Amino acid sequence: MNFAIKPHLSELPTSLPNCRVHSSRTSILSPPSQITRVRISFVSKSSISAASLEPQRKSRSKTQPLIDLLHDSADTGCVEQAKAVQGFVVKSNFSGKDLMVLLNHVAHAYSKCLEFDAARQVFNEMSQRNIFSWTVMIVGSVENGFFLDGFWFFWEMLNHGILPDNFAYSAILQTCIGLDCIELGKMVHAQVIVRGFAAHTVVSTSVLNMYSKLGMIEDSFQLFNTMSEQNEVSWNSMISGFTSNGLHLEAFNLFTQMKGEGFTPNVYTLIGVSKAVGRLGDLDKCTEVKSCVAELGLESNVLLGTALIDMYSKCGSVCDARTIFDSNFSDCGANTPWNAMISGYCQCGCYQEALKIYVRMLQDDIQPDVYTYCSVFNATAALKSLEFGEEVHAMVLKSGNDMMVISIHNAIADTYGKCGALHNVRTIFDRMEERDMVSWTTLVTAYSQCSEWEEGLTAFSMMREEGFTPNQFTYSSVLVSCASLCFLEYGQQVHGLLCKAGLDTEKCIESSLIDMYAKCGSIAEAGKVFNRISDPDTVSFTAIISGYAQHGLFEEALEIFSRMEQSGMKPNAVTFLCVLFACSHGGMAEEGLFYFQLMEEKYGLAPEMEHYACIVDLLGRVGRLDDAMEFIEKIPIKPNEMVWQTLLGACRVHGNVELGEVAAQKILSVRPAFSATYVLLSNTYTETGNIRGGLSLRDRMREQGVRKEPGYSWITVEGRVHKFYAGDQNHPQKDEIYAKLEELEKIKSLDYVSDLC
Repeated sequence: MNFAIKPHLSELPTSLPNCRVHSSRTSILSPPSQITRVRISFVSKSSISAASLEPQRKSRSKTQPLIDLLHDSADTGCVEQAKAVQGFVVKSNFSGKDLMVLLNHVAHAYSKCLEFDAARQVFNEMSQRNIFSWTVMIVGSVENGFFLDGFWFFWEMLNHGILPDNFAYSAILQTCIGLDCIELGKMVHAQVIVRGFAAHTVVSTSVLNMYSKLGMIEDSFQLFNTMSEQNEVSWNSMISGFTSNGLHLEAFNLFTQMKGEGFTPNVYTLIGVSKAVGRLGDLDKCTEVKSCVAELGLESNVLLGTALIDMYSKCGSVCDARTIFDSNFSDCGANTPWNAMISGYCQCGCYQEALKIYVRMLQDDIQPDVYTYCSVFNATAALKSLEFGEEVHAMVLKSGNDMMVISIHNAIADTYGKCGALHNVRTIFDRMEERDMVSWTTLVTAYSQCSEWEEGLTAFSMMREEGFTPNQFTYSSVLVSCASLCFLEYGQQVHGLLCKAGLDTEKCIESSLIDMYAKCGSIAEAGKVFNRISDPDTVSFTAIISGYAQHGLFEEALEIFSRMEQSGMKPNAVTFLCVLFACSHGGMAEEGLFYFQLMEEKYGLAPEMEHYACIVDLLGRVGRLDDAMEFIEKIPIKPNEMVWQTLLGACRVHGNVELGEVAAQKILSVRPAFSATYVLLSNTYTETGNIRGGLSLRDRMREQGVRKEPGYSWITVEGRVHKFYAGDQNHPQKDEIYAKLEELEKIKSLDYVSDLC
């Protein structure tokens, strides 16, 4: 690496170059009345007389108990104890070095107790300071998130003539990470080289960690390879750096190299490499990591066990994850292994098992935390269990303000949205004191999922007005709303926003654009979007097949499916549903039966009820009602009303009253108030000449209080959606609408045919 060596940090710029400050506060440093500049000299033991040691022992005996109390305050976070010790120190007659040492520890205790303003005040009032004083403030700034303050403390330390030691350099490098500023990091690295700290393993490790955290993994690895001496921390930092930069195989290979060079992995090594292996999804490497854990006797370590559970879960082996949990952590009082197991089940789609672990966790009096609840709400949302979600929500409320964080609110809102409780979603959203991009995306998605598409688009507009930048998931939900409303103009505008944001090549966006254009009637644009995709995935192929099928381009749909197979992309259940739809509406019964058989025999996909209903529709459309009935009787699971409703619709088309009555009876035995069944059977009677039977069925509907939901259509004019219900008398422009309809009826009666382009 080439660095611009700057021997004096006084040459640093007064403004930070391209720094993204995560958290900062203006630093006001009052200079002390006297600055102690400590020069460290090395002396031999023989030069120190017993007499000279006696005052030091007496001094230490006075201060050490207070220092111990301050250490205890820092470890336990007991700020009251730190205040009490500070009060005692101020009232006592400590002076000189003793006072400086005690106040250093007071400032350190306040910082650890997250009372950084109090630590700053102690520091500013100190009459003497040494390098430890400044290092305490730099470290405290980093730990409390005041990274810019940490840099200014470092700079002021240099201006007062106190040169950093290895601990100070390590602390200021953490400040560079917090500021996300590689330029400052390089400048500090230059100072490390100039002052001869490059050979110091601790400092070099901090430098390579800084480079990896700021995304310069090549520089980090180069520094690692040129270190004069490496220790376990250096190896751990490099393995962690590879993992955090997505170089998972490199992380595992370095772990293997570390063992080969005689270094013994510790807990942090194994945690880092387990994350990498989880991302690789390699079960063989999982076994190697687990064997190493067993060899070192670390199976019962909670942090490591949690990492192993997560590793196996990410590799899809939730059974191995559960074995580790049951063997070592089923009686563990810490919640982290429980959280990992719940999350693991969610990752593998075993949502019911995840909730069982959660219930058992409560029974064992293990305290849930934010991570627990987020995973539990994820499982609840997937299962669409509204009642359970409400119970968990109540538990969160009882837990107090500690759980009232934005991630929990977002998870709760998402659960209610997926359970269809849109009112609850809006209530949660409106009560949130703080919202982020995920909060808005959750609201937009909930409206889309609950078919409140106009409200979803309104929320999207409000989100942008509030200054939040939508992500690909927000846009995907917006495109669903546009597609559902056939809102082509709005969809095109959203497409433009996506191109400007550079999100138009995201996989979920590509398939959503295809679906939106197809449902808005612009199948040509849908085809263009698909053709621009360099490597279509299953969802993209499925979207264009569905679009062609909806537009009656059945042969094109099947051609795309063949192209999909040739590319090696594996179709899923939804893909086959779209293919069967194309065959059904195209009157291609034999082709449809072939693909239905192919679905299970070649791809191992078990047909779902929608596939069975599609085959019934396929046979019914070509008049093969007896074959459709025979097919229903052979379905391995009990047919639901969707299958029978499909058969009833076919019976109406082909006038098969007898079979229609059988289908209707099956439906009404499950859903006696399903109006569509009465209407279809009534129309079947009427269209086959049994007018009395049709009227009798309509009378039966009225007697039983069954009402037919009125159909409606809609149109978008100047950005506003207008809905029209059958027999609608509520639209503000109903008089003009009905007048125009009457005019069109007159034109139609004259056998007028428009000139179509």
